[in-house]
Amino acid sequence: MANQIVKKTKHKELSFTPASKTFVRTFMAPFKFYFSPQFYGLKELDVTKPAMYVSNHTILGILDGFPFGTEVYLQKGVMLRALADSTHFKFPVWRDIISQNFGIVEASRKNCATLMKQGESLVVYPGGAREICKKKGEQYVLKWADRKGFTRMAMEYGYDIIPVAAVGAEEAFTIIKDSNDILNSPFGKFLKFIGVAEGYFKNGELMPPVVRGIGGTIIPRPAKLYFSFGKRISTAKYKAKFEDPETQEMIKKKVEDSLHKQFGELFEIRDNDTDRSKWRRLLNMKKPVVG
Repeated sequence: MANQIVKKTKHKELSFTPASKTFVRTFMAPFKFYFSPQFYGLKELDVTKPAMYVSNHTILGILDGFPFGTEVYLQKGVMLRALADSTHFKFPVWRDIISQNFGIVEASRKNCATLMKQGESLVVYPGGAREICKKKGEQYVLKWADRKGFTRMAMEYGYDIIPVAAVGAEEAFTIIKDSNDILNSPFGKFLKFIGVAEGYFKNGELMPPVVRGIGGTIIPRPAKLYFSFGKRISTAKYKAKFEDPETQEMIKKKVEDSLHKQFGELFEIRDNDTDRSKWRRLLNMKKPVVG
């Protein structure tokens, strides 16, 4: 399997040795107790062939990647190499944890190509920062716009795409103020005046919402998390068309359709979940949003 044995290759700059399963299991134990993540399609998942795992970002992007990525490692023995926003690498301790123990690398076309040349399985979030900066009413909305770079890379290197749907995290927080509310406030108007709103926040597209979790805090509610691994989408026969925008769009739509289908299936599973423990019911109670 790709990252259990470091291959002799000239593309070694992103190779790494995964943390032990004991470390990963211990690291994730509090998270798994609190959110009780459920996984569907994982047992049937074939990891012998490297693939690009494409998923939806949830609000703030803090409850989606680690659960399914680490579970694939614990159950299947392959550490998925996630491509993460550069912000993660600005914090020394956190940067070391995610890169040295979990093999996460800064998102770029070059790094993506290097991982594929090494035969690694990787995780990408086409929505990026825009998808974690949710507005009210945007739960489970794929904010991918015209982003087709992931399909281009998959086709160029003949990688299968595995859509992975994440449900549950949107219920862990309540949005109190989104970018529209903030930019329409006196403070937001000041940010517009000095050019910060456009220069740093893309007029709200990259502005995180103000959220509330348990009570009046930002501690997330212990909403159960649900993950589904969809069917592989082969790109091999389109390799010669990897630069064709229409082919890129066609593959992108297949991934989006798969995720939407899986959302519906996970919503039904969630709605029929029999986990009704008293502490989880209590902490998941939402206060009404005023204003």
